[in-house]
Amino acid sequence: MNSPLTIIIVILGIFLLIFGIWTFLGLLRRKQNRLPNHPKGKRIILGVCADFSMYVGIPLWIVRLYALIYAPFLLGFLFYLLYYLVMKLRKAPSSPIEQERSIHVTRMDIHRY
Repeated sequence: MNSPLTIIIVILGIFLLIFGIWTFLGLLRRKQNRLPNHPKGKRIILGVCADFSMYVGIPLWIVRLYALIYAPFLLGFLFYLLYYLVMKLRKAPSSPIEQERSIHVTRMDIHRY
């Protein structure tokens, strides 16, 4: 029962659980506007880890460490690919139709006669 493989799986599961809880708490802080703005980290390949660490408030080296640890199990690669797609969708410009429909009130004058 206490084979080395079982111990490794349990340790990796605990690390993943901690990362998930840390990410959840970071997202809650982002929603409540309590997350400090960190400067962007140095991009290595696509900037996925740097963007994710800035968005949820986790130090960049920890995000990169998790991506490297879980890369052999395809979880790191899957995280990288899915978050890259999310990052591209989040930064996509809005369509011109949505820009035309937005209403901007710049000044209101009140005249009394």
